[in-house]
Amino acid sequence: MYFNYCNSLRYKDKIEKLYLSAFPKEERFPFWILEECSKEDNSDLCAILDNDKFIAMCYIVNCDDAHYLMYLAVESELRNKNYGSKILKELKQKYKTLFLSIDMAIDEISIKRKNFYLRNGFYDTNKYYEDTGVWYEVLCTNKEYEITDSIMQKRYTNMTADSQLSNVISNTFNVNIINLKEKRNINRGE
Repeated sequence: MYFNYCNSLRYKDKIEKLYLSAFPKEERFPFWILEECSKEDNSDLCAILDNDKFIAMCYIVNCDDAHYLMYLAVESELRNKNYGSKILKELKQKYKTLFLSIDMAIDEISIKRKNFYLRNGFYDTNKYYEDTGVWYEVLCTNKEYEITDSIMQKRYTNMTADSQLSNVISNTFNVNIINLKEKRNINRGE
């Protein structure tokens, strides 16, 4: 099975509908920002198709020597049918080093999400950060790749070269203050 990754305007409405339904408001940008940024060369907003059938969406930002998988969602009626695993396999082949943030594994849903990524070739980096009141943990496909505050900033600063868009991005999420922590330091309040 091979998927087609398409950024055609033809699928804009389907991508937006899935994006809005799959991610909590506090974890997403206004959709128009993703659209505008993806017109540049440093990020990709894609519809993922299986034989011309829309099955998923993703948004990926180039962070120089790695790529940040900011959003990945499979249509709800197609979940648990191995689409997500197959998509991740292809994305890992294309982008080599991928990293992502997921909400900390504290309940059944977040634990299931983390285990899905771990089963599909991501590693626990033991790096955590807080952004707009939500605690996230960082996973990566390359055990040797060091996740730093600087690389985490690039996931936002590399989205666009447009200064007005950069300002909106900065006002939506904490772009300049990352402050990665290890889990043991979160528990002690450091």
